[in-house]
Amino acid sequence: MPPFNLDDIIQSITRLKPMPSNVSLILREIEKQDLTIEELAGMIGLDQVLTALVLQMSNSVALGYSRACSTLNEAIVYIGLQRVKSILISSSAAAMMNNSLKGYRLGSGELWQHSLVVAVTSEWLARMLRYPDPEQAYVSGLLHDIGKLLLDQSVLNNYGRITDYVEKRGVQIWQAEERMIGIDHARLGGLIAEHWNFPVDLAEAIRFHHAPPFSKVNQRLAAIVNLANSFSEDYQQTKSALLSFHLHPETLRILRLAPKEIQDLKSKIKASGMFPGD
Repeated sequence: MPPFNLDDIIQSITRLKPMPSNVSLILREIEKQDLTIEELAGMIGLDQVLTALVLQMSNSVALGYSRACSTLNEAIVYIGLQRVKSILISSSAAAMMNNSLKGYRLGSGELWQHSLVVAVTSEWLARMLRYPDPEQAYVSGLLHDIGKLLLDQSVLNNYGRITDYVEKRGVQIWQAEERMIGIDHARLGGLIAEHWNFPVDLAEAIRFHHAPPFSKVNQRLAAIVNLANSFSEDYQQTKSALLSFHLHPETLRILRLAPKEIQDLKSKIKASGMFPGD
């Protein structure tokens, strides 16, 4: 079956705005390591969108933050520089991720909430599994589904065919996307990450979060996101035929986990009270 408007989908990546110059500037200043909290707050405060995003994240109960931060200075101190960097890196996608996705049957904010759950779980798993960069795992989890932003219209146009293929063949949504459209949301997300000049590890984790063994750079990172995404089913309020929580069979091998340890990790997450309703 020939791909459906695949060239248009690929071209849509080039039409995405690059990472804003002010965000790149702030990230460079943070790397200098002599930037004060007041200076950083001043730079972020010049952009209303970034200001709102930092305050939103620092006050998110879903992320385990229990106190209210009313100023940027307080928010930055509370969540830390590494989390601020993660917010800046993801800021280009954040606004779009709050939109509804009609093709995937996700309402306003639902993709963002799912992504937050996967991000927090990825970071937690990274710490539990002694992965050296938990913040990298957090960002990878937060952005793992960004490909859906550009694939949504094509999924909407092919919704009946895709859902029928998923149900009759017993395959995952990303496999149906590849078959019916010519590209899946994970691969498209990896291309978006490359367009935004994300680090290779991050781009590959996004691209291979459903198939970690195919990552050539960092299989552990992709496997952590794959495991976190599978765990997120327990906290998913939206029901859709086009959501996949499939745990790749090679993920356990890559992370050196036994099946029993998966249940132990799930129990520890619930016991931690990390998510409301646990």
